[in-house]
Amino acid sequence: MIDWDNIRKFRYTEDAPPPEWPEGVQAISLPGTTLLGVNPKTNKLYWDGQELATEKRLANFERGMALIVTIATVVLACIEVGRAAEWIAH
Repeated sequence: MIDWDNIRKFRYTEDAPPPEWPEGVQAISLPGTTLLGVNPKTNKLYWDGQELATEKRLANFERGMALIVTIATVVLACIEVGRAAEWIAH
């Protein structure tokens, strides 16, 4: 049987985190990884029963590129439909 209170007590490693990490961020100890969980139905990640926030957002550059590609695709589709209907000369 797992002693959850003991795992929570030693969830972080005693080693100092890398200097480039943000202040206050601590490394998880090997026993502390037991506190990570996944809901198989939703594939959401949890730490000690609390859902971790994950974002799936595109950056501004990526959104701009997606918009440009979408517009170009629509324009080309309209041109091809016009050619097929013989509204536009080949």
